[in-house]
Amino acid sequence: MDLQERFINSPDHHRIPLLSWVPKNPTAVMVIAHGMAEHAARYQPLAQWLNQQGVAVMAIQHRGHGPHCPDTELGHYADNRGWQKVVDDLQQVVVHARKQFPDLPLTLFGHSMGSFIAQAFTQQYGDQIDNLILCATNRIDKPKLLISLALVRLIRALRGKRHHSPLVDNMTFGAFNKAFAPNRTSHDWLSRDPQQVDRYLKDPLCGFSCTVGLWSDFIAGMLDINPAAWRKDLPVHLIAGDRDPVGEMGRGFGRHVANLKAAGLNVASERLFAGARHELVNETNADEVREHILGCIPRQTDSDN
Repeated sequence: MDLQERFINSPDHHRIPLLSWVPKNPTAVMVIAHGMAEHAARYQPLAQWLNQQGVAVMAIQHRGHGPHCPDTELGHYADNRGWQKVVDDLQQVVVHARKQFPDLPLTLFGHSMGSFIAQAFTQQYGDQIDNLILCATNRIDKPKLLISLALVRLIRALRGKRHHSPLVDNMTFGAFNKAFAPNRTSHDWLSRDPQQVDRYLKDPLCGFSCTVGLWSDFIAGMLDINPAAWRKDLPVHLIAGDRDPVGEMGRGFGRHVANLKAAGLNVASERLFAGARHELVNETNADEVREHILGCIPRQTDSDN
């Protein structure tokens, strides 16, 4: 159950950092895709708890994130094809997990930005996983995203791909925090637990500004998500807090659930946690959230052997 780190080579020779927590005799494996402006090691408490329940956990470190990312690259996917590279990185990790645990059911868990990467992955490589959990996600609001993409691309054309835009930051993370005024910090929207918020703010690998290149890649990637193109038999679980501004305080989350069902997908479960904000696994009801996540993970049984 101790943390192990290794690197996997991507097709473009990028070294993908991968964190693993593996118990003895696991009965399931879960791959985590983390959110924007954070890093994989923050999921260690969840991973270690799942280990105690017999679940092996692997967490990818996305490009532009984590301790191995040079300061000049922090908050930036890549100069070209950034979104596809991030999705393909995740595919390399899933392939690795399959090789390590060929007989175990594999769940892909994506949080926030990671939930959209997971959806893009599912659209392209959905036959490689057995189960999908989308955490703190939202609907694909095409009109709003198209306007945002036009603005971000204009800034990118004027200032370059690696420009960090205060305007874009204020439109996103800054806007999220307004719902919790008067604010104690700049990131009250993350959790009701002030200790978790303070821990995030003190972490130099959290809360950084992302480039307009990353934002352009991310928004364009979201616009390409088409649930109608997913596997219809793949179990999809969705969880969020009803005070999460990313999911429009539950409204966008609910519309996303409805859209997935309308596309004929197998929405196996949906859960809005009352009062919870964005980072469910770091909320005041984290124990309840963990138990729910565990209940969404398929396990190997004796009859499977």
